[in-house]
Amino acid sequence: MLPDGEAARVERRADCYDPAALPPVETLADGRKAVRLRVLLWNVEGLPWPIRSGRGPKLERIADWIARRRAAGHGPDILILHKAFVPEASRITLAGGFRNILPGPALKEKRQLPAAPPPDGYAGAAHWWKGEGIGKWLDGGLYIATDLPVIDSARDAFGADSCAGYDCLSNKGGLALRVAIPGAPEPVTLFNTHRNSREPAQVGIPRAETSHILQTRENDALLTAFGDLKDGGDALIAAGDFNNYRAGDRAGRFATDPAFRLAAKGPGLAARAAPMTDARAWTEAYDLVGYRGSDALRVEPLSVVTLFDGQNGPVLSDHPAQYVTFRLSWRGDAPAMPIAVPRCATRS
Repeated sequence: MLPDGEAARVERRADCYDPAALPPVETLADGRKAVRLRVLLWNVEGLPWPIRSGRGPKLERIADWIARRRAAGHGPDILILHKAFVPEASRITLAGGFRNILPGPALKEKRQLPAAPPPDGYAGAAHWWKGEGIGKWLDGGLYIATDLPVIDSARDAFGADSCAGYDCLSNKGGLALRVAIPGAPEPVTLFNTHRNSREPAQVGIPRAETSHILQTRENDALLTAFGDLKDGGDALIAAGDFNNYRAGDRAGRFATDPAFRLAAKGPGLAARAAPMTDARAWTEAYDLVGYRGSDALRVEPLSVVTLFDGQNGPVLSDHPAQYVTFRLSWRGDAPAMPIAVPRCATRS
């Protein structure tokens, strides 16, 4: 009995935004306007039976924790999930009460953009007994949820021949949103992906790393098509299970962008800006959040906290949660961008 790869699918897009649900705009000492965005990144290990069993109670605890924080006004403002393959996992977004819930590639979605060409012989060497070439069992397991008004979105699966090993059973890919910060002069791009693993793929390191590089190129193509690489483009917050540290891939759009930085751990709870080549950042966290600002919008990480790792909360997944607080700021005299999504009508 195979898992139902479509049962977990959740999607919601609000036709208006509620200013009361958004982080407030403050004025800094230098006159700049700013907001603080709290980003929670979590690979929730929402794997189905027969791959994994007994996940229901822990997924419910994750959902309850997020719901209680949200009800108390403590965020997160942006929730980014991986491996939300089962209903108990995707319902985490619903428990948080987010107005917008955008999923990544669906089970049967094919790649729309051109796939990165694999090396000669790569596709022909697929191992069906390792999950390659037998089709998808699950969707991409990706979600971004937020109350911020969503202006635009795009998603795309990885190419049919761009995966390796057991990772091929999930229709992984990338997900991009363009969201507005009311009062800010420009939008922010949010990006989520889950690239191929290395040792867990069970097909040998060279094949797994080849897959990882192909998927990196395909993520880059999605961001290019989304308009993220234009001159003076949007500020960006990119989060994912990049699997960079294990796969050894230092190529691609994030690695070659001199303005892109990782929100890495600093002293105490403080954050530090780290380049993609920072080995300490990769060894300190399973999953990472990166960012870059634009000419009009400055992005700064203020704090990074690892949660539910056995020290800061009980272990609820095979990956701890990463909780990052950013400050986005802009000139106080900069005109606010018009937002296509209207404000919700207030009740009298």
